[in-house]
Amino acid sequence: MVDVWQMMGSLAAMAFTVAFLDQVRMTYKTRDVAGLSLLQWLIFGAASAIFVAYYAHLSQWLMVVVSILGTLCCMALVTMILKFKNSHN
Repeated sequence: MVDVWQMMGSLAAMAFTVAFLDQVRMTYKTRDVAGLSLLQWLIFGAASAIFVAYYAHLSQWLMVVVSILGTLCCMALVTMILKFKNSHN
């Protein structure tokens, strides 16, 4: 039996992660971080990391994997913001 609410939550989480992946790709390609908020990506990263623990507690392994990927994307963006913030003119 398919839990429609679980499926909707999983699809939403995957959509966020795809958006994070595209942001990582574009930021790495352009090295332009002028419009990115360090605080926002730190908060997104912390929230994603908390979701990893939450979904592991619920034994929702697809969501654990999606949340790990989201956390890694956020950490990559934070790293790029710190690295590229003064190098783009």
